[in-house]
Amino acid sequence: MEFFQIILLSIIQGLTEFLPISSSGHLILAPLIFNLEDQGLALDAILHLGTLLAIIIFFRKELIDLAKGLFDRQGSPETHHLAWCIIIASFPAGLIGLFGGGWIEANLRNPTFVGYNLFFWSLIFLVADRYGSKSSNPNTELNRLSLRQILFIGCAQAVALLPGTSRSGITIAAGLFSNLSHTSATRFSFLLGTPIIFAAGMHKLMQFISHPVAEQTYSNLHLVIGMGISFLVGLLAIQLLLKIVERVGLLPFIIYRVILAGGILLYY
Repeated sequence: MEFFQIILLSIIQGLTEFLPISSSGHLILAPLIFNLEDQGLALDAILHLGTLLAIIIFFRKELIDLAKGLFDRQGSPETHHLAWCIIIASFPAGLIGLFGGGWIEANLRNPTFVGYNLFFWSLIFLVADRYGSKSSNPNTELNRLSLRQILFIGCAQAVALLPGTSRSGITIAAGLFSNLSHTSATRFSFLLGTPIIFAAGMHKLMQFISHPVAEQTYSNLHLVIGMGISFLVGLLAIQLLLKIVERVGLLPFIIYRVILAGGILLYY
């Protein structure tokens, strides 16, 4: 495997895991556009773990507080509540990924589906963005989320298993529909993504370990480079998304998604 492919896929993973433009869609399309060989399960897992590390480093204080507050209700009821919000909201995506992930991988990872899905959810994101901008009293406190709001955002995250959707995009949109502010919806999307990205990376890694490929096209050095690049680019992407969403909302990403969807459907 050439270093060009490692670098390209690492940058794509680092950017698109967090920006609402669909990481799975780009990772499907990149090998087709650049005529690259399949990156394989090991590299796929390492790239996911690189972006997971980016979340952990960037939100380390919040994650440490959440971990402490998970079973300590007396110390900080608000943190305890938010920690369980994240656990509960992770269940829908975890269950669908466990029981339906194989079918999705086998049947929906194609450019045409990605193109249509990119376009469809762009329209939903636009409606959510306008709804959030017009909200007269958006909620900026994540610990005030109700169980209904939590389950709604969690079920929205499960839909992101469909290639072309974007996990960050659909959870931010669900947060906006739940009357969260743009900034709070984005931060909750990142925190909610931590267990899911970890589970996805570990699942792919376990798949690779249980069904190793006879001839590897990448070395340990490839994997280290890939993880490092996806980590650094992921850190930049987190900061970029927070700043853009706070200032102008989701519109720049929606425009990009529509252009990308149009190009995919015209080409394929």
